[in-house]
Amino acid sequence: MEQLNKLESTLLDGLIQKYPSLKSHISCLIITERKSTGAGLLVNFDYSSAADDLQLDDINALFSGEENIEIKGLKHGLGYVIDITDGKILYIEFTTYGETWNGKIGDFKIVKD
Repeated sequence: MEQLNKLESTLLDGLIQKYPSLKSHISCLIITERKSTGAGLLVNFDYSSAADDLQLDDINALFSGEENIEIKGLKHGLGYVIDITDGKILYIEFTTYGETWNGKIGDFKIVKD
């Protein structure tokens, strides 16, 4: 079972600043797939059985902190959205700005616009 990487954890921390009720969800997230698209990366989540007792708020949103993620090898960096549907965190989608990318995340820097 794959663990959240540092970037994913950092972005989810930003999400719970806006939606504090989702904080208890983070420890229940299971990564089901990391799929490179050539110009982005899709990180899909499911919930562990520990999530059976979680409160699901009526949150439906595409969240982005409107930051730019600078990583080595990309001239313009990455954008992202986190999908919350019916109170559950479903995925993080990373996208480049027209560049090809292998989906590998090493060192990164988050820059606020």
